[in-house]
Amino acid sequence: MTLQSGQPFGVNLSDDYDGTGEFFPRPDVVGDPFAGTHAPGDYLNLSAFHVPCTLNPAGDGFADACVQGTQHQGNMGRNSLIGPNFKQFDFSIFKDTQITERLKMQFRAEFYNLPNHPNFASPLYPGFEVLADNNGIDPATGLGTGFFPLSQTGDVGVGNPFLGGGGPRGVQLAVKFTF
Repeated sequence: MTLQSGQPFGVNLSDDYDGTGEFFPRPDVVGDPFAGTHAPGDYLNLSAFHVPCTLNPAGDGFADACVQGTQHQGNMGRNSLIGPNFKQFDFSIFKDTQITERLKMQFRAEFYNLPNHPNFASPLYPGFEVLADNNGIDPATGLGTGFFPLSQTGDVGVGNPFLGGGGPRGVQLAVKFTF
């Protein structure tokens, strides 16, 4: 049995909302990032993040619409969120049978991820970034819109493996002869 807590990750913005010129600034956290149904398609609530400036109501929601003098560094801490945890139960059975004095047969039945529990990789994968403005910024409120989905299991992501097995239940049967 393998039980692991999730890996830490952070959320950034894709435009220079804090005015530093460094891009990918951290947003202000103004709500619960994990509010939602906790389904893989709506893992992270992006409306919990606000751009670190006051947006001009007549603007389009991009950093150039920030009101001059209101830009600041976001209050989100580095790696302050925890990704999905990892749970896997593997089981195996071995049966040894002596056939002759020198020949032995072993039957093996191995089950991987026996309860067929889905294990998703960190939200950072496969794109190596989680953006609060992934679905855009609401120009009226300055909040992110929609949800950030989990899209990869640990066994199929780019740079495999990130987190571990992650795949569906697997069964392996084998016979081994030793002499």
